[in-house]
Amino acid sequence: MIHFKYIVAVAVAFLAGAFPALAQEDVWNRVKEVNFPKDHLEARWHRTYCSPMLQEPVESEGTVSIRQPDYLRWETLKPLPRVTELDGTRPKGRFRMPSEKDFRVQVLESDVYSIQLTPIRRDLKQMLSQVVLRVDKKTFELQDVTILGTDGDHTVIAFKDIKKQ
Repeated sequence: MIHFKYIVAVAVAFLAGAFPALAQEDVWNRVKEVNFPKDHLEARWHRTYCSPMLQEPVESEGTVSIRQPDYLRWETLKPLPRVTELDGTRPKGRFRMPSEKDFRVQVLESDVYSIQLTPIRRDLKQMLSQVVLRVDKKTFELQDVTILGTDGDHTVIAFKDIKKQ
């Protein structure tokens, strides 16, 4: 099963501007310009978790708040309330946004831009096989993030009501 902390970190890293270099630099620059806050971001999210071990997908929803450089508050509102806060100051829970050093990045184009992140770092490779960010081709806004686990699990997180400062 994909560790919750890595799901949160990878899913929101895109929104926080953590992957600065892509092969298709013009696309990436536009995506950053549209989606990345200078200081703060808030959004609502809906997550669908699927696993070969489960008969039905597990749905959840909540909010996320990100402040540069390393603060993250991920609040689950449904089905079971839970808050996870990572601020970069806790020795055991130090939060660091993933970087280009952690993933091989590839941009594919179809009806949307699909930014595929394949882990390079050994610890990430043990949990994730790939992360796919889908971005609208006209507005360059993030549509959703799909996280594929190494054990057949996958998580889709759709963001909405994104507010940037």
